[in-house]
Amino acid sequence: MQKLVQLFNLFLVSFFVVSCSDTTNLTQAKNPATTITYTDPIRYLNSIRSGSNLNTLKINQILNASSLNHAKYTVINNSEAHFQTQGASNFTGVSPTDRGFFVGYNSPVSENIAINANDEISSITNLMSAIYHRFGFLDATIDEIGWGEWSDDKNRNFVYNMGNSKLERFCKSGISDGGYGKFYGDFCKDKALRISEAKFDSYKNLNYTKFVYYPNSQYSKPFFSKEIPDPMPECKITANPVSIDFTNSKTKVNMKSFKIFENGVELKNSKILTSANDPNRRFNEYQFANFILSPFKFDTEYEAKFSYKDGNEDKEISWKFKTITPDVPYFVVKGGERLALKPDIWYEIFFYPNDCNDIFNRYEMSYRFMNKPEVLTTDTNTIRVKLSGIKGSKLTIKTDSNKKIDLILTQTSPTASAFDFKFIILGVVIAFLAIIILLKSRR
Repeated sequence: MQKLVQLFNLFLVSFFVVSCSDTTNLTQAKNPATTITYTDPIRYLNSIRSGSNLNTLKINQILNASSLNHAKYTVINNSEAHFQTQGASNFTGVSPTDRGFFVGYNSPVSENIAINANDEISSITNLMSAIYHRFGFLDATIDEIGWGEWSDDKNRNFVYNMGNSKLERFCKSGISDGGYGKFYGDFCKDKALRISEAKFDSYKNLNYTKFVYYPNSQYSKPFFSKEIPDPMPECKITANPVSIDFTNSKTKVNMKSFKIFENGVELKNSKILTSANDPNRRFNEYQFANFILSPFKFDTEYEAKFSYKDGNEDKEISWKFKTITPDVPYFVVKGGERLALKPDIWYEIFFYPNDCNDIFNRYEMSYRFMNKPEVLTTDTNTIRVKLSGIKGSKLTIKTDSNKKIDLILTQTSPTASAFDFKFIILGVVIAFLAIIILLKSRR
């Protein structure tokens, strides 16, 4: 009997030694960069606008109401559109302006929508990486905003409605301008109202900056993916586009070059978008964007240089910006890596693409000697993982983009117990008994 016990102990030790993964020569996680943390999305957006030399936006409660109504509509009707269908659930108006009129706003409304965002801050970050939506947030003619959120068990959508308080006061007054000259009409809720061209232009003249660029002094997301309509239909993932916009000053510029540098070296694999080649005809003649065709690195400084001719004068605008990191320890992988994870801690993993179409839509998992892993898809090519188990236990993830990584615990979870692994231990006992029975049958 004593020999059987010794044999079983030897078998058990051997089983775990063979089954558990080697915890040496593993890739270690990078720590998140220290940045200002925001919890209020409008305060965050205002910091971005200030970094681009634009006025800040004030909250308008009526715009809050119109935003909330449309956020609810998008979730209930599984819609990503700015336009509602009459007769659908929670219909409050076809266009953003119509929905503003419905709740008591009297002048035009612009809108941004973030579909299935993780939270309000990431909704702003993602919209700022989407070039058409970025131009909406960096509009030099707005000074007030409202926002709303609605969610169910599948989606969490955010809507932002924006307007101009001076135009709103004019439309609310119900009094048209008189006199001679050029007038604008048919833009207030009361379509009969007319405003003089001079007043209209002065009300929209909220900023004196000649141009607006982004990314700016605020930390920015390293990559862009998914926008409706799609400004880059030939690619599924690129760097966060770098843009410059002269709309506020109506400066007609002749672009000579638009370059991005990392440590003084030009990043040449890019596409420059202008009004001439914008596939959706959203750009005006004053807007330019440079899409580097591979994501920027996390926590890295870049420099943009925009050279142009202003009349007969050659000019150059240059600025620097830095990319953010995830807010938890993180890895950047290309496939084949073995990653070192501590138990019961969230990690983020970004699968760096081989080209601008290298993204995954699904992944498979296999694991041993651990509780069921917590894995969330948080963005394009991005997952968050938290593991609990014994030292050396392993999670393998395989994506449908043909990338495979191993995640290995370097410590035993304080919450792990023999009870958590009862089925493993039971399997070991059964296997040992089967071996004993087989040996006895051969005697």
